[in-house]
Amino acid sequence: MDLYYMPISPPCWSILLLGRQLDLTFNLKEIDFKAEEHKKPEFLKINPAHTVPTLAVGDGYALSESRAILVYLVESLKTEGQENSLYPRDAKTRGLIHNRLDFDLGTLYQRIIAYCSPQWKSGSMGTEENRTKVQDAFELLEVFLSKTKYVAADQLTIADISLFVSVSLLDLCYFDRSGYGKVAAWHDVLKKELVGYEDVIAKGFPEWRKHVTKPETN
Repeated sequence: MDLYYMPISPPCWSILLLGRQLDLTFNLKEIDFKAEEHKKPEFLKINPAHTVPTLAVGDGYALSESRAILVYLVESLKTEGQENSLYPRDAKTRGLIHNRLDFDLGTLYQRIIAYCSPQWKSGSMGTEENRTKVQDAFELLEVFLSKTKYVAADQLTIADISLFVSVSLLDLCYFDRSGYGKVAAWHDVLKKELVGYEDVIAKGFPEWRKHVTKPETN
């Protein structure tokens, strides 16, 4: 399987982390957006939306959008008659998993990007309004984690992986999550529990932080 990706991309992190949990080997193809490799005809043929991550499985089938790829991988690789604990077959649990994935896509990740991305454009974090919106999303994540050990169940699921990488981006941006005890504890547990965290995410932080100005207050 070919995985087109960027090293500093939370959606790409989620696929790489899932690959580690499932012991998958991807043929990694890094896309240089500054060089506009995502606009080359050969990549547009695979993914007309020219986004990463993009997974190409070798039979003409290609899939973009990280959360869709997460579902595809756990479903396509499960043993017939069995279920993958990362994506249980129980309808209620799956409903909650997709609820959390949608919350990540439509709310948490978008608000985190709005808060963090100005750093790479103007040298400063997003506005106070941006930060407040992230805090509001964290309050909802606290509620999720007050009901179950993980975000959608009492076991690790793909929803945790997706939300985990979004929250991890805030570590790069020096966001203080100490006021959100359940989120902080959950994130710290997953740092240890998820195979590959250090290699996929943490090892790049020192280099990436050279481009991030630590705010005096946060």
